[in-house]
Amino acid sequence: MKTLLSTKILTSNQRQLLVDAGFDVIEKEMIVIQPVSIPTFEPQQKLLFTSQQAVKSVVEQQLVLQPEKHSVFCVGEKTRKALEDSGFTVRTSFETAAALATYLLESEATDFDFFCGNRRLDTLPNKLISNGKKLREIVVYKTVNQSEKMETPLHGILFFSPSGVESFLEKNTLDDLPCFCIGPTTAAALNGITQNVYKASTPTVEATLQLSIDYFKR
Repeated sequence: MKTLLSTKILTSNQRQLLVDAGFDVIEKEMIVIQPVSIPTFEPQQKLLFTSQQAVKSVVEQQLVLQPEKHSVFCVGEKTRKALEDSGFTVRTSFETAAALATYLLESEATDFDFFCGNRRLDTLPNKLISNGKKLREIVVYKTVNQSEKMETPLHGILFFSPSGVESFLEKNTLDDLPCFCIGPTTAAALNGITQNVYKASTPTVEATLQLSIDYFKR
């Protein structure tokens, strides 16, 4: 039986997908999310989100009290769902921050609030600011590594964020293990470390799990 490591805790249904496919599954939460307390402020009309965790932090802290008054743009279907479940109307969503930035550069809007974590990527801020847009970053959560040395022999690793990659590598090596990544940003974190990288067809946990199942069926 082959053993896969998931660098995040899966839901029971997600885990069952791998178990039903004949895998032994080890789950380790390689990162921990901590909220960042933000003082009350007056938000811009245009709001940007690139993670569902940012949505959760904003809602829990009631930073934006009248979501219907804002134009919201986001990255990822799960981020969109989290926003809509919280009462926001999402103008449009994209698969990547680069695609969102390109869209916003073509708009007439100039001022944006970007709700993010302390380890957000540079893609969105750099592209907007360098092209004359005004972007205010509001850090609403922080990501902390929670690396753990793996003693069990592994046959593959499931990665769901660049932070998860970084945390895993603090105490472990990849050798030539296949790495199954939820999307291009996570895969890019492995550049120069290994070439044995596979990206899910869509950026979801389920697609990443299916990617690993299909790989070992070959």
